[in-house]
Amino acid sequence: MQRRRFLARAGGAAALGATGLLAASQSGDDVSAAAEGDDETSSYTLLSETRYATKVFVRRADPASPTALVVGGMHGDEESGYRAAGDVAQRPLRSGTLVAIPRANRVAIRNDRREGAHGDLNRAFPTGERPTTKLARAIWSVVERHDPDVVLDLHSSVGIYRLHANSVGQVLWPTDDGKAATYADRTAAHLNDAVVPWSMPYHDYRVGGRLTGGSPMLVHKVAGDLDRPGYIVETTDFLLDEGTQVRWTKRAAADLLARHGVEPAGGKR
Repeated sequence: MQRRRFLARAGGAAALGATGLLAASQSGDDVSAAAEGDDETSSYTLLSETRYATKVFVRRADPASPTALVVGGMHGDEESGYRAAGDVAQRPLRSGTLVAIPRANRVAIRNDRREGAHGDLNRAFPTGERPTTKLARAIWSVVERHDPDVVLDLHSSVGIYRLHANSVGQVLWPTDDGKAATYADRTAAHLNDAVVPWSMPYHDYRVGGRLTGGSPMLVHKVAGDLDRPGYIVETTDFLLDEGTQVRWTKRAAADLLARHGVEPAGGKR
């Protein structure tokens, strides 16, 4: 918490110098950053001047309250995930601090492919070890810098879990944390009641098995290394247009964030 308060004060100092830049460098060559903006929002760039360069957005309503990290675009062909993350990053907050990496894998997104130049980015985060690629290390450095209380990774799937083979669509996957499992249950119930039409029962959201750190994925690493709440959100593209996928993903993210004290200003979750 002390580190988070220091970072919040540093962000505020950068904001007060609206014409200046606060440069930061972490993890050797993994991160190049410059904060900018006002006393509510800022941004910096990971791996600037490389083809992997991508923005990190920070919104602060109350630096003393919880911090959340939202990631999208780990897989470049999952458009609704990175579009939803981008929209979440732009929404003003009522409470908390939100850190967002909407387009984590810019190379894969540009090519509209699941994998980037070094394979599947979401298989580069082994628990208890250093991330295995430069981009993964840069993303993990954001976790280390902002020390989030909860992490959301937004994805999409080609089918529906337990209806289509090898599909995980319409599932919230919580970390092995009592709070995360409880909140995932409540958010799934909320989505099925308020978002998914009654005429589409197969599209009801479910809660998947708890993530424990057993796979080299970002949220697994959050579970295994940090023992904190985290979620993988999977919305299907089966019988859904892109706009609906984005809307449902945003509603899932907003509801989970609000349960952790990072709440959007105005409107429904």
